[in-house]
Amino acid sequence: MKIFRWETLQHEDTQTALEKLVRNRRGTALTIGGFDGPHRGHQVLFDAVLDHAASHDLTPGVVTFTRSPGALKNAEHYPGDVSTLNLRLSALDRAGFDFVVLIDFSDDFGKMSGGVFFDILVKTVRMRYVAVGPDFRCGHRLDTGTADIDARSRRDGFRFDSIRQVEQDGIRISSSAVRKAVLSADFALAERLLGHPFLLDFNTPDWTPSGSGLVAERNMFTQILPPPGMYPAKLRVLENREQKVRVESTGGTVRLVPCENESLPGGEAIEAIQF
Repeated sequence: MKIFRWETLQHEDTQTALEKLVRNRRGTALTIGGFDGPHRGHQVLFDAVLDHAASHDLTPGVVTFTRSPGALKNAEHYPGDVSTLNLRLSALDRAGFDFVVLIDFSDDFGKMSGGVFFDILVKTVRMRYVAVGPDFRCGHRLDTGTADIDARSRRDGFRFDSIRQVEQDGIRISSSAVRKAVLSADFALAERLLGHPFLLDFNTPDWTPSGSGLVAERNMFTQILPPPGMYPAKLRVLENREQKVRVESTGGTVRLVPCENESLPGGEAIEAIQF
């Protein structure tokens, strides 16, 4: 899966790479969003894009952010991400996307109108199809919604789909719902919402030895963490291996504790902590 940066989309080398990627196809099929999780609602969007790309000879891609704009706009009250960029990119790669365009949200980007944003996608990424959620809005002061995109699609010659909202147990599936589940240590609900177990990226904080385990400062994590307590978990280790551990969450630290008569693998072999 190729990764491109929004700020260099119009550069000659990026355009050359995109031409090679889209070669012999009619253009690209995209979805746009934060995709923090990703969760089952996102998967419906992914399926729509991948299916349309396969049936219309398009290259499937995703436009997303390196970090949630909410984390930057409202950092003081932001509870944390569901996933890291590394986990999201891995999930998008496994899903079958050919490329991702990463946006580093900034004040300048936030001043861009939705119309200009879509013009750039049509011209630089050769967008011929886009699918978003029913509440999608973008642009300066959220000036562009699904009705605006639909009108623009007819003008600019791309197809647009607004994909239905997904519910689980009467709960609207969203990244916020996943956050609430994890913050309540309801990992069973989090898994039903996500479609996979909640993962904590091992590679975000600095871990230091602590007895037979490892410990990291709680404030080093960008992801949401469960409340203080001891939780059963698994380490996802390279080569698709797993190892059972316990995770001790306190007010200031997160500690990995091996099961009895076991030792933790080397940190370079650990990919994530699965709850």
